[in-house]
Amino acid sequence: MKNTNSYILLKRLFTLVIAVALSSSCDDDLLEDKLLSDTSVDFLYSTPEGLESAVVGLYTLNREIYQDLSLNGTIPLIPQAKSDLGVGITGEVSLYSRLLWGASLGDYGTTAGISAYWVRNYKVVDRANAIIKGAEELDDIDISLKNQILAEAKCMRAQAYFTLYRLFNNIYITTEPTTPENAFDVPQDKSSVDEIFALLRSDLDFAIENLDYFTEQFGRWNQGAARHLRAKVAMWENDWSEAADQTEAVLNSGNYSLAPTTKDVFAGELDHVETLFAINFEKETIGGGGPHIMNWNMVASYADAPGLIQSVENGGSGAGFISLNSYMIDLLNEDPNDDRKNNTYYIFNYAYNDESALPEGKELGDPLDLYENSETDQNEFMLYYRRQNPGVLKFFDETVEPTDRNHYKNIMVYRLAETYLIAAEAQMMLGNNAKALDYLNTVRTRANAAPASSIDLQTVLDERARELGFEGQRWYTLKRTGKLYEFLLDHMNNDNMNESYPEGNPKTILREYMQNWPIPQEQMDLLGPNYPQNDGYN
Repeated sequence: MKNTNSYILLKRLFTLVIAVALSSSCDDDLLEDKLLSDTSVDFLYSTPEGLESAVVGLYTLNREIYQDLSLNGTIPLIPQAKSDLGVGITGEVSLYSRLLWGASLGDYGTTAGISAYWVRNYKVVDRANAIIKGAEELDDIDISLKNQILAEAKCMRAQAYFTLYRLFNNIYITTEPTTPENAFDVPQDKSSVDEIFALLRSDLDFAIENLDYFTEQFGRWNQGAARHLRAKVAMWENDWSEAADQTEAVLNSGNYSLAPTTKDVFAGELDHVETLFAINFEKETIGGGGPHIMNWNMVASYADAPGLIQSVENGGSGAGFISLNSYMIDLLNEDPNDDRKNNTYYIFNYAYNDESALPEGKELGDPLDLYENSETDQNEFMLYYRRQNPGVLKFFDETVEPTDRNHYKNIMVYRLAETYLIAAEAQMMLGNNAKALDYLNTVRTRANAAPASSIDLQTVLDERARELGFEGQRWYTLKRTGKLYEFLLDHMNNDNMNESYPEGNPKTILREYMQNWPIPQEQMDLLGPNYPQNDGYN
């Protein structure tokens, strides 16, 4: 089977070759471009220098979805919008929370947003396939460099296929790159689950064997990130021993540790001991990428309230399109000492800071409290949600002007706190509850929360929500554990907001088959005539 979507037309082969050759990833060292005198296929995939350049180009392709500013920057936030932890308030991102977009074949959100995940991940796969084949067929290359190139490309391929499978279920895999000879071949059927996971295991096992824990250039795949991803793959196969072994290897490697405080986790460039893998941005640097506006979507428009102006302390520029729902807020408030809500991961209070417009009785530094989250008054609760509801600070660039919605903040993909929580679940499933509790409480202790005294799946899911909320992992975790439909019915958005949507309460629209995203029709049209759409969308 060959890759056949809108990016595999014959002309794409040549335009992407140029793009890959001249693009780069996100760190000054990693991204130091050299103008190549030959950007042909022969150069890229048959010389060591070309293959190195092509690998760097993979990191740029991998970043594309985060810097897509169409739909008001919604596309990288679709998994967060569709989870059980957020409330869609307004703007395009809320249309996914409301199931008005992305829940059927005919809506614009599927065509414009859902399609991006299918197309861009297959784009990464196709370029990774070309690099892997080129490296495997190249003899005149240092073996350690060859294995490094192969390992990074295989990590990228595994990550892309794993994402596609978890979102779309009915996917096809191929290890052949697009060529003029095969560009118009079409897949006739989905790949089996066994085929998909055999390739994931093979790619990641190779990467683990050939990657070092330390990389000179921040943002590249390393052994810790590869083992972390391998553990996540094992969890989907219910292979708890493999997940435990991989997380133990990372935790005991001596190369990582939790950042000292929650305030440190998302500070600065994320280049610290907790980070396993991050997406890199660099403003005004060749290859540094464009901005993202994820923070702007997820912080309230507090400056619309009298007595406040946009400030670093209040989370910068915000539109309040999506935010924490009551379920997530209650989880964070269970322990009053949990400091993840104290302007570290999340911001619960926006402080008055404009003396010239202070409301009567308010002082500088007091928390904004003009609005109530009414259960019945739509005007009142809309003001509350837009201006006062808690927000997410995990994508906030504290170095920009607070009025600037465009941020170049590096984006965390995998970090050690999740490794601990994967280890906790794996050990629990193996019956080692004491060890599982120790791992889970390591994360809680860092957040100044009281240690848990017992552990079950709900305990793990609750802690994952508090620690990893809005990092894009929640949808996958609930789907893997068979809890997605149940948790969405119980918690999606907030009831007062759900009842206010003109198209109806999304809880009545939700169907169990929606745990698999629809394969966009324009992609189905490029596949074989009998290629299976996911159940429920026919």
